Amino acid sequence: MTRLGILGVAALALAMLASVALAQAVRGGVRGAVVGGMVGGNQGAATGAKVGVVTGATRSAINRETEARTRYQGTTEYQNAPRSNFNEASPEVLGVTSSGTAKKPSEEAIIRKDGNPIVGVTFPADWTEKTGDNYISAVSADGQAYAMLVAAEGGTDKQAGIKKVKEGLEGYLQDVKYDEPSETKGGATVITGTGKAKKAGVDVVFAVGVFDAGKGQLVGAAFVVDSKIEDHYKATIRGICETIRRANDFAK
Repeated sequence: MTRLGILGVAALALAMLASVALAQAVRGGVRGAVVGGMVGGNQGAATGAKVGVVTGATRSAINRETEARTRYQGTTEYQNAPRSNFNEASPEVLGVTSSGTAKKPSEEAIIRKDGNPIVGVTFPADWTEKTGDNYISAVSADGQAYAMLVAAEGGTDKQAGIKKVKEGLEGYLQDVKYDEPSETKGGATVITGTGKAKKAGVDVVFAVGVFDAGKGQLVGAAFVVDSKIEDHYKATIRGICETIRRANDFAK
């Protein structure tokens, strides 16, 4: 091989490594947690979904993360940073207003259709939860992490569902930057990225999954977290994703 050819191969290899490194960086934090934990994301997610609880290594990671988050929230950096309060203003990125009565989670929350369970999720005990006929939402104790699941009304077109998700994101956020979309082994399409809340002016990260919960019923699962604290919520969000159960999981 000529010297020019060797240099060309080396340059290509470096470019590929840089591309992989960038992809890994983009998939870090909460966004990477949702991609890895959403229905069928990995074996751990599948195992957790069968019982509707967080188990094993994820539970240990959440405990460590909670301690680290408490320490961080005592720092000057945290105290001086602008923060969201999703308890007061929910990010309605899935086009549904969570108007139910707020309560502390005591068990798995389930969305039903014609009396049958479509999707279930379990939130941490210190979060605040609201439920309605076709949605479940929850906010962390500090108001800086938000989650919502919505059963789509009519239609089974996932691409149409993703289009609506993007419309919702762009209605709530400005300066939206999307990562490359991901597809989990369980068939969920996950849209991730960053933006700034139009009203609060706070930088956030988001991850929204759209998946078939069973018999063609599409469900959207959205997570929005302040970017300044996302690294202190990635294990918690992954744990929530691992508790998501679809219709067929309830029979196991």
